[in-house]
Amino acid sequence: MWTVKELISFLDRKGISTSSYGIYEEKNEAFCLQKSGEEWVVYYSERGNRNELGWGKTEAQALDILKLFLLESHKKI
Repeated sequence: MWTVKELISFLDRKGISTSSYGIYEEKNEAFCLQKSGEEWVVYYSERGNRNELGWGKTEAQALDILKLFLLESHKKI
């Protein structure tokens, strides 16, 4: 499980730009994480639309989901 600080540091080491994701904020053309009620939602924001990708009961679970989607989207073929 991750903290926000640990995940940001990990993504930076992997060369994943902060423009690719938004933690606690919505960014266009980016993977985002926000709290919704008692749970956390991970979604992809595109042209003002939210495409939900996963839910976590805790922030740490949602950060792990976010990490997986970011790593998958930045795979080098």
